[in-house]
Amino acid sequence: MSDVIDISSDSEDESSSRPASQLSNSYSFCNSNSSSDFVDLCDSDSDDAPARPVPSSSQTPMSDYVDLCSSSSDSDDEFPALGGPRFLQGIERWKRKRKPSTAGSSSGAYDVDSSEDEDESPRKIARKDSNLSGSSFPLYGEDSSEDEEDSPARVARKKAARKPRKTDEKKAAEKALKQQAAAQKKQEREDLKAAKAAEVAEAKEAKKLYRAVNKLVTDKKQTLVDMELIFPPVTAGSPLEALRDAFKDQVAPFGMRVTTSRRRRVLGYDVLSWRRVVRTEYKVEAREFHAVEPRIKMEGTHLVYLSVGELVRCIREEDGGKGVVRCVREAYGPEVQVFIMTDGLGAYYRRVGNSKSRIEGALAALQMAENVHLLHIDDAEDGATRLYDLSGDLGIKQHKLISRAHLPFCSNTSQGSGTTQWDTMVKMLDQVHRVTRAGAEGIVDEFQTLARLFEAYEQDPVGRDDLVKDCIVKSRVDGARNTRPLGKALSKRVGTVMYGKDPLKVVYKDKD
Repeated sequence: MSDVIDISSDSEDESSSRPASQLSNSYSFCNSNSSSDFVDLCDSDSDDAPARPVPSSSQTPMSDYVDLCSSSSDSDDEFPALGGPRFLQGIERWKRKRKPSTAGSSSGAYDVDSSEDEDESPRKIARKDSNLSGSSFPLYGEDSSEDEEDSPARVARKKAARKPRKTDEKKAAEKALKQQAAAQKKQEREDLKAAKAAEVAEAKEAKKLYRAVNKLVTDKKQTLVDMELIFPPVTAGSPLEALRDAFKDQVAPFGMRVTTSRRRRVLGYDVLSWRRVVRTEYKVEAREFHAVEPRIKMEGTHLVYLSVGELVRCIREEDGGKGVVRCVREAYGPEVQVFIMTDGLGAYYRRVGNSKSRIEGALAALQMAENVHLLHIDDAEDGATRLYDLSGDLGIKQHKLISRAHLPFCSNTSQGSGTTQWDTMVKMLDQVHRVTRAGAEGIVDEFQTLARLFEAYEQDPVGRDDLVKDCIVKSRVDGARNTRPLGKALSKRVGTVMYGKDPLKVVYKDKD
């Protein structure tokens, strides 16, 4: 119960003499308020009258009282007539003072406008103060000390919630950290971009290198740049010195290296050897070249330079010349290829006359027995040309083997279409490496059609390699008449091309 309006009268008769309409209006006004508000219509102005008890249902403390009672003994104010103008003005003033509380209390508490209490009597003000002094609760509608704008608690909360101001040094440090993070992100983006560009460039370079190393070489001059010819120690004024100088002049435009060894690998003989710079390796499984780190590799070919007198001595004293060949293979390996170059053999034949046949027979026997090759030269210029040819053949050797392995699978682009079934089959078989048109005609004469040829391959899987070896080759390449068979080697090659199922099979190999 927050507000009590005490309307007291001087006597019971006065209140009873009032009209019923006025009393009904007063009671209706009191009943229109909430349960927490009471209007006390006391009919006695005695101070000793017992106070009306406060209903227990009220949950709000009594915070405000408006006493409308007047007493002739305590106040000079006369109590206005009930329903009169002064009474209604007091009610209206009381309504204006009862403003709704901002606290939003469910009990219907109101704020009290203290500005309108100036016309209240001293007795009412004293009574209000005495009633409020015993209550520890604040008046409804009034803000607590913590809610006042200048209260210490509110100021403390504002200070606690307020973030401390950043110093200039801290601001500069944060700015530097932000700049550093931005620079780091920018550097990471640039590094990523550079890595992608490097990866793309590396892929392009690898593709370019692959094409370069797998390019088919047909000119042996292009291979001389990686070749090297090593001469043995040379005596000034000797025929070998003139040969070395002539060879240097001939291969200088192609970048080939010519060096002289400090010692002899084979005592008593002048042996020339070849080396190459290996930059690629051929992978049989992939059938392509792969680039490798450059390295020096000794070739398996060696040349022995002998004068006519040394050659005749070797034939007569060293088992027909086999001794010098054995010395070379003991020094470089049993599988090396040996060449023997001699100077002035034609002039020697003219001098010896009848002994020429004996020398030629001994050299032929040496070639057959030791698988050596003889080179006859007339002077240093002739010898330099022979050495140039040998160097070029060694340089292009691996490229020739690869071309033989690949080209048999490629058709001849200049080959025309066949006019008949027989002619078409001949042209097809003519594409097999080393099979001439005459050999293809012999196969077609034997089997007539491709269907019969494939049926024969399927019916005889064991003797497949020898299927066409007995087909007759009626003519040679130069057109001369011939009646020889095709042979086992070409028969195996034709079987590999026509019926082989291994796409990586090397066609050019006639021997396992």
